[in-house]
Amino acid sequence: MHTLNLCTAAGAVGVTVRSPHRSVVEWIARYVGLWWHTAPADGESGNPVVTATATGFDELAAEVEAARWQEVSYPRAATRYALGREGTVIAVTPSDRVGYRYAIITRRMDVHGEQPQVLARAAARVARELVRAQLVADGWVLLHASAVVWPGGRAVLALGGRGAGKSTVAFTLAAAGAGLLGNDRVFARPASDGGVELAPWPSGAAMGLGLLGALGWTEVVREHLAAGGAPHPSQDARATAAILAGHTTPLFDAGREVKAHIRPEDFTGWFGLSGAATGRVAALIFPAVRPGARPGLDGTRDVAAVGVSESDFMMGATEDSYPDIFGLTGGRGAGTQQARAEVAARLATVPGHVVVLGHDLGANAAFLTRLAPAPEAAVVVERG
Repeated sequence: MHTLNLCTAAGAVGVTVRSPHRSVVEWIARYVGLWWHTAPADGESGNPVVTATATGFDELAAEVEAARWQEVSYPRAATRYALGREGTVIAVTPSDRVGYRYAIITRRMDVHGEQPQVLARAAARVARELVRAQLVADGWVLLHASAVVWPGGRAVLALGGRGAGKSTVAFTLAAAGAGLLGNDRVFARPASDGGVELAPWPSGAAMGLGLLGALGWTEVVREHLAAGGAPHPSQDARATAAILAGHTTPLFDAGREVKAHIRPEDFTGWFGLSGAATGRVAALIFPAVRPGARPGLDGTRDVAAVGVSESDFMMGATEDSYPDIFGLTGGRGAGTQQARAEVAARLATVPGHVVVLGHDLGANAAFLTRLAPAPEAAVVVERG
């Protein structure tokens, strides 16, 4: 049995993963390793446990089918879940042939699948959910945001709706030397000294072809694919074909953008980025991306009017991928109302900038690094 402890920098919260399949444990370590500490486990840690086994799916599926199940999209795939035997919650995703059994009292999540990579992804997903539950119980909230951290812990937090440009801000600054903390979801908590501290939600990225091209990464991905590298398993074949052809024009299907999918390990292996395990918010950016625009402050929108609202937390209509089917947070996946209100109030006191960005990476980077510079750069400016 291969055992791995996953531990965050946020109060040493963690999960233990066990599997008879070495490839599954190694895949999970690569997936979260940019943000969480991973180490082989020698004994009991007291953390929740996730087991991942490539057997037992049919038996679990039959148990769910015999129960009074409900169906939800988790994540973006039809998943049936129900109460199981002896204080458990059971669930299966038939299209992936993967299933789950969560023992509420012992905090043990057993994952059953058939394909090693699908099994590993499912195990990583629920391990992250178990960490979320612990963080929420510890006063953290989950923001719909992107964030990077400059050396020294100074974090830049980008907020806005889907397509606003949060990822553009994060990846532009990460390419300029900041550590990537999150590109779509970020944990936040009121710090004891009155600020707001951040922690990462480990994940890959779905990146539009326009952004991939603006960052200068299309050719990097194309070279890896052309050399035989496998695309992300969830990437649309049309995105793969477009990248291989060197296209950087956004691709749409029925109004929805078809994006490139990037694995966490590719952030470092392909693009040379670094990760960040924690940070403290020093600046807020509310972006809007307009093709052909010159980067600058957006005089058409006011910081006070934009602000931080409930729509900036991963809840309700915003949280469309990970419903709490196992009851891990008691329906408080974005954090408690009190914690959300406190985080929003503190963020309102942080310097904020409403900006417009274009598709010129150099111009975006020059503007953003002047607006939210690294501490070293700020010192140079002050002395000049």
